[in-house]
Amino acid sequence: MLVSFNLFKNNLQWHATLHQLNSDVLLRHVLIQGDVDDINISFSYCEDLEKGMIKNNENESIGYFKLLTNK
Repeated sequence: MLVSFNLFKNNLQWHATLHQLNSDVLLRHVLIQGDVDDINISFSYCEDLEKGMIKNNENESIGYFKLLTNK
């Protein structure tokens, strides 16, 4: 599946091909590609919208991710 990541800081965006969608995989991509200040990041996901939020340790939204293909 192709996933689009969007971080609000510096308006950073990238795409990645993932074989599974879980918090460990998402965290790895955000830590490697994103310019984040803290590793305490959480993810929430809505299956109906195929979109999720990325939040910092203060529960503030720092970005989002969404599925671009459903394979």
